[in-house]
Amino acid sequence: MSCPRKHAFTLIELLVSLALSGMLIVLLNSQITSSFFTDAKIKDQLEYRLEIESIFDHLSADITSASRQPDGHKSVIIRSAEDKLSIHVKRFGLSTISQQLHGVEVVWKFDPSGITRSIKSEEGEYHRLLSNRELKSQIQRVSPDIIRLILKTSRFSKSKMFAI
Repeated sequence: MSCPRKHAFTLIELLVSLALSGMLIVLLNSQITSSFFTDAKIKDQLEYRLEIESIFDHLSADITSASRQPDGHKSVIIRSAEDKLSIHVKRFGLSTISQQLHGVEVVWKFDPSGITRSIKSEEGEYHRLLSNRELKSQIQRVSPDIIRLILKTSRFSKSKMFAI
């Protein structure tokens, strides 16, 4: 009496399927790891763009609140040398100590090492590092009363126009 033969996979078929499954797992793992790194880079870039937009908003507020000179122009002085740019804005500000109104000079510095904002008043000087990322800055005169500030990093370029 003979037993009927049962159908099953051979040892070679099982080894080939295990090898293919292992290769698929390695490929999926590398794709998932790659997507995590890409996601982190994109998140970092978006956060820096938001940081630059916030800096532009603060600079715009300073320029908007600049005091007027006798000729009607705002007290905004732009100095540019090689890879450094500074914007000096004179305006009135309320003292945090004496609650008196007095003159304030706000100095924005853009250089390869980052962006700083300094406030000089009769009560003292305050410096704040707003960004320590490497960047290039450039000013373009669109018209006598309008400038465009361009900030470039290794990944993107952002610009904004200001009425002075």
